[in-house]
Amino acid sequence: MKFELKPYNRNVSDEDFLSDLKGVAFKLKLDSLSVEEYDKNGKYHPSTLQKRFGSWTKALKLAGLQIRKNPKISADELLDDLKRVANVLNKKSVTQNEYKSLGKYDSAPLVRTFGSWFKALEKAGLEKTRTFGVTNEEYFENLEEIWTKLGRQPKYAEIEKPFSKYCAGAYERRFGSWHKALEAFIEFVNEGENIQPGKEEKTEILPEKLDIETQSNKHKTNRNINWRLRFIVMKRDNFKCKKCGRSPATDQAIILHVDHKTAWSNGGETVLENLQTLCSKCNIGKSDLE
Repeated sequence: MKFELKPYNRNVSDEDFLSDLKGVAFKLKLDSLSVEEYDKNGKYHPSTLQKRFGSWTKALKLAGLQIRKNPKISADELLDDLKRVANVLNKKSVTQNEYKSLGKYDSAPLVRTFGSWFKALEKAGLEKTRTFGVTNEEYFENLEEIWTKLGRQPKYAEIEKPFSKYCAGAYERRFGSWHKALEAFIEFVNEGENIQPGKEEKTEILPEKLDIETQSNKHKTNRNINWRLRFIVMKRDNFKCKKCGRSPATDQAIILHVDHKTAWSNGGETVLENLQTLCSKCNIGKSDLE
């Protein structure tokens, strides 16, 4: 059961982008729009328009909207506001997305003034946000967790701490763009379906579980369900419990498990057809009945 990403905005025409921009301005009764205003109300992500037209200002001009003139902001004012946001978050560092949500200004003036976001953080006495030494699989596993919580393909603006372990910029730097990161993730997950019975990823078997794991020589698969297969099962089941229908997308307290329909100890194999998505409550109830 392989799956694909939603259609990419690359095929959207310039006219459609500009029409949506004008539509948001009309809805808000404004003659101009900030990046933040469009981000909250627009159909597309602002960065998509910026990349298509070269800048946000050019996009506004082509849509026939006014250009707002921002008063000159001093370096000290920018740093003071960056420190304020860090205090609000009670954190030693701030991502650009966090600053865009809570800051007085956009992150762009800080980058222009200090040369980069990291240099702005350094000047403010804050720590860098970038995480080094992270493997592709760790990035993918983080995406899997977010996708499961949302019950759908995550958007660029949603990839920020603490909801995500890594910021969206980290995915852009590693894979070239946010969409390329999603494409690499989908390719990696779909490869999990090609694992043949008996060829699963190796897992360490603890001594106390040894008797259970080796009680049958008839098994073609390992008892362990690796995260790629778990994700494929949950995607197939629409990220909802097959028993009660509850989902983390509508109730954050819900935790989803992937369970063997026929227990592994009773001869059930770790294959897609024998796996189902259950919430923790239903899974415990099923175990009690068994």
